[in-house]
Amino acid sequence: MKKDISELYDNLNIKENTIKKIESIRNSQPSRKVKSSGKNVSGIYPSRKMGVTIQFESRTLELAAIYEKEFNSTVIEYYDQPETFLIRYENKGRNYGHYYTPDFFVIEEDWIGYEEWKTIKELTNLIIKYPNRYRIDESGIFRCPPAEEYAKEYGLSFRIRTSDEIDWTIQRNIRFLEDYLINDTTDVSIKKKSQIINLINEKPGISLERLLNLNLGFEADDIYHLLAKNEIYADIKAVLITDFSKFSIYSNKESSDAFSNVSNSNVKSILNAETLNIFPLQPILWEGESCTILSISDSGISIMNGEQEVKLPHALFEKLFHEGRIKPLTKSINNNPFSEEVSIIIRSASPKSLEEANRRFDLLQRYWNGITVEELNVSSRTLRDWLKKYKDAENKFGSGFVGLIAKRNNQGNRGRKLTQEVVELMDVYIREKYESSRSPNLNSIYKRFYQECIAKKLIPPSFVTFWRESNKRPVHIQTEKRKGSKAAYGTEKFYFEIKATTPRHGDYPYQVCHIDHTELDIELICSETYENLGKPWLTLLIDAYSRRILSFYLTFDAPSYRSCMMALRECVKRNSRLPSMLVVDGGKEFHSIYFDTLLAKYKVTKAQRPGAKPKFGSVCERIFGTTNSEFIHNLLGNTQIMKKVREVTKRFNPKHNAIWTFESLYEMMSEWCYEIYDKQIHSTLTTSPRDCYTNRLYKTGERKHTFIRYDELFEILTLPSTAKQTAKVQPGQGVRINNIYYWADMLDHPEIEGQSVYVRYDPFNMSIAYAYVNKHWIKLRSENFMIFENRTEKEIKMATIEIRKRMKNSGKAIEMTGAIIAKFLDSVESKEILKLQNLKDKATKSTLKLIKAKNHDENVYEVKEKHLHIIGEIKRVTSTELEKETEKNFIAYEEF
Repeated sequence: MKKDISELYDNLNIKENTIKKIESIRNSQPSRKVKSSGKNVSGIYPSRKMGVTIQFESRTLELAAIYEKEFNSTVIEYYDQPETFLIRYENKGRNYGHYYTPDFFVIEEDWIGYEEWKTIKELTNLIIKYPNRYRIDESGIFRCPPAEEYAKEYGLSFRIRTSDEIDWTIQRNIRFLEDYLINDTTDVSIKKKSQIINLINEKPGISLERLLNLNLGFEADDIYHLLAKNEIYADIKAVLITDFSKFSIYSNKESSDAFSNVSNSNVKSILNAETLNIFPLQPILWEGESCTILSISDSGISIMNGEQEVKLPHALFEKLFHEGRIKPLTKSINNNPFSEEVSIIIRSASPKSLEEANRRFDLLQRYWNGITVEELNVSSRTLRDWLKKYKDAENKFGSGFVGLIAKRNNQGNRGRKLTQEVVELMDVYIREKYESSRSPNLNSIYKRFYQECIAKKLIPPSFVTFWRESNKRPVHIQTEKRKGSKAAYGTEKFYFEIKATTPRHGDYPYQVCHIDHTELDIELICSETYENLGKPWLTLLIDAYSRRILSFYLTFDAPSYRSCMMALRECVKRNSRLPSMLVVDGGKEFHSIYFDTLLAKYKVTKAQRPGAKPKFGSVCERIFGTTNSEFIHNLLGNTQIMKKVREVTKRFNPKHNAIWTFESLYEMMSEWCYEIYDKQIHSTLTTSPRDCYTNRLYKTGERKHTFIRYDELFEILTLPSTAKQTAKVQPGQGVRINNIYYWADMLDHPEIEGQSVYVRYDPFNMSIAYAYVNKHWIKLRSENFMIFENRTEKEIKMATIEIRKRMKNSGKAIEMTGAIIAKFLDSVESKEILKLQNLKDKATKSTLKLIKAKNHDENVYEVKEKHLHIIGEIKRVTSTELEKETEKNFIAYEEF
């Protein structure tokens, strides 16, 4: 949403060439599309400030930067992935030059320039690797001189922002209040407002939890509305809102500050300056790499890393030291080394050795207290030995106890019997020859190693020793080198978030949701012809916080934008809202212009989890597994047996045992998702998804002002459009959409003819389309309406492919038109070719009518007895009970 910033140019005395550069960036599209690269979650954020979607490459870094800019009043505009430019620098005696894309271009009230975001760990590694590209100045600020030089040419600035600048308490609180901070026109009633303010005035600093538990007629929404409008006050920098018992609320900021000052005046300072005790030539570990402190001066600390010298300001060195990123390899001069040695001896001792040492110490204490050797039942020689070891350890380590710890693990010659040359050769064969993409057999590699040892007159170790040496290598690295990253994913270590960033499942329902598809393990038949129609696809939309299934969609078509559209529609129909953030995978249906436009329209942030990394999508994956194991696999016609297809006989083939129709499965799936699963205890939550959802909404607010009305306009806005999104009105013909002309009398007007209008079409009924004319959506009918009526987009595409194939075979080149498609659809040949697809679409449409006919607040999923007879009642039980009783409760059949 570009603003007129000419006044800002005047205030900052911006030169003409700089203005041209800024305007060029403002009018250009992002120079690159961000990607998820294995360990990061990328996505797009629908910016209210900018009126466009802003890309982010990391959920915990760039998305946090976006929120900072979105709610910072000094930031006027910001643009993601601005122009790419060339940077030059010298490294290890060589000149480097390459293109570089900053993360953002930012226009603030007193600053304009490029911005790059990095974690402290990334920057410290880059400083060591590229000291002339990245460095730290005397103030402890990270700099990138090559990028600064480019920006300076145009009178602009460049800065590096770090992860340490992100205040995650503010970030989470802003995201929590986002629905209330933006476009909130809701007014709290005078009665409720007075009631809340009076309670806060009576009890300044009252906790949010206590306020919510008073049950005096107002709701959580009312409190958050007043908080967002500054009619009551809380310090969102101090405590998380979701820490309800500690989040204090005051009538205003002055009251909060007064109570804070009174509290602080009663607390004595207990901070003491901590001495680092470092000295020149001291070896240290910096991010796991061995370095040496060269010198310590007033301006900073010089560190030698290999052949490179890096100078760190005192403040940064101290910060890295306390965070454990820099560690001393030798003990500090002023520290007592004995305590550390005692600690190492105790930590390295086995539990059995410590138990024995405790027994010995207990006996010595009793001996010192006057108990005789005979009463202790220990020989005098043994006792003297213990006493000597105790005194020797006391003199050496300052602790006699460690002398009583048996050192059996140090007995014997534990050095390697192999020569260093053999060990190094063995390492080369394992790393370079065994760990290769050819995945050779270990035995064959050992034979080659053995022969080389003989040739070099070395004594080769046995195969067992060689095998043990290969097993010492990290499993993940070994598997990745032999079988690739996808195969190695299962052995990859899990990355826990140590810092208190935003929780990956959100703070409240609808904050983070997941959508995904799976093919169900069951064969279905046609309800009219009883012909086998194959396996259906299930799309689930799941709330990450409560694990509740918000909506599902069942279809015979492979995953497409249509499945996404119907899942989102069903979510609005049932819940009157859409998620704040939707997590998707790399499927092309999630990255279409239609899908991105739909999410941006309803202010939904899209986050893409890394490809081939199922742990990132574990919420969906687990529910898919539960649905199959506890429901689908207990129905006749399930395809579980087909995993061992060679063992399947005709009698047990699911295609011959299929009895479930699409319609009956849809009704039972509704019962399963919205009733049975919803009420059963979830092992992670220790409560049911429904109860978790309800209880959390009570505390975090229902956010009714964000509700979406499900009506005809919503259905039109969720329909797909063409790639251009517009179509030109041709006089007398109408608009052309997917080779078919659509018409309405309102298009027959001189002012409209020849104009481009926004269009949308119904993928489940290609005889209908819509055009945006004179600020209204009007309904259009297709040419050959009777033929295209109730034909799906999938049928039209299949027909078009068949027509093109015939044209190619005949050598004709004819432009595809609606008349040609209609003629083919009306032919006998098309009925044979499209028969199966027609039956599948007919079954799907029967459920669409069921969805459309009911209001979202009604129970639309009541199972019809005429379709289905279930032996035994489907109980609302926990997963454990379901596993035990599946056979009894889920044996089902259908009568025809």
